[in-house]
Amino acid sequence: MKQQRIAWVDVASGILILWVMAFHAMNTSKVFGSVDVRVALPFLTFSMPWFYYKSGQFFNVDRGAAGIKKDVGKFVIPFLKWGMIGYIFYLVMHFISGTLTWKLATLNVLETFYIYGYIPINTPTWFILSLFLVRLCAYYLLKWKVSPIGSMIGGVVIGYAFHCLSCPWLPFLIANVAMGVTFFMIGYRFNKFETNKWLIAVCLIGYLGFICLGNSIVGHHRNVLLTGHFLLWPLFAYCGIVTFNNLCRLIANAFSRYIRPITFVGENAMTLLVSHALVYMPVVHFSTLTPWTTVGIIFIGYVFILVLIKFLKLKNK
Repeated sequence: MKQQRIAWVDVASGILILWVMAFHAMNTSKVFGSVDVRVALPFLTFSMPWFYYKSGQFFNVDRGAAGIKKDVGKFVIPFLKWGMIGYIFYLVMHFISGTLTWKLATLNVLETFYIYGYIPINTPTWFILSLFLVRLCAYYLLKWKVSPIGSMIGGVVIGYAFHCLSCPWLPFLIANVAMGVTFFMIGYRFNKFETNKWLIAVCLIGYLGFICLGNSIVGHHRNVLLTGHFLLWPLFAYCGIVTFNNLCRLIANAFSRYIRPITFVGENAMTLLVSHALVYMPVVHFSTLTPWTTVGIIFIGYVFILVLIKFLKLKNK
């Protein structure tokens, strides 16, 4: 199938990747002390589930081996490439700090990859490896005629089991892929209902109810419960996704002449995801400034990345 840009999807993707970038800057700088930013500012905490949901929303189960090969090029190769770039930054940072050792450069890196699913220091790349595995699992589950609803329930069961067991020696990829399959299958199976006015009303009430009465938030990467109840997290995320998607549809339709900066960010969300850690990690590592000043410097670095991407796009044209 010929792919083309969908304005409201780029709006949603742009807003959420900016949130992810801001969240990483604020959380690593500890602007709220020991309180996680996702708890202090819970409004867009469904961002990671949204990206799995969107992937399921546009998934073509008939793609076959050619689709898997395409996913390798789209996800696995960038994971390795940007992981290696992050690894070089990691070595340079510790060399400058005088903390570089053989163990830090080898064993610690292998341990980080095994447990966390990324190569230091490019933390956000865990997601593209996880998404690749989710898409691979989804392809075979659907090919083998496993019900999407059964896959959703199975993913929650696995995620909840890992949450209860809390085994520090098991890779986080197992749990975040399982929960990723859940949100992917929700997008695959139920996306066609998200413009139903009754569903929108129910999800809006549910989303506002969670925000006002108490959130249930899980850090998707590490499958860690940040607040509330684990089993309510998928419900809160789904209410947020449906509400947010319809809001982005309204924005794309009503303000199409003014949203080009946001759609540009959304079009380049993958590049921003895999590159922004190369800004916030070194800045936080070396900064001796106040948390908010550190965040300000990181944001300036983010602007530089966006300008560089724009320049390269214009040069290619």
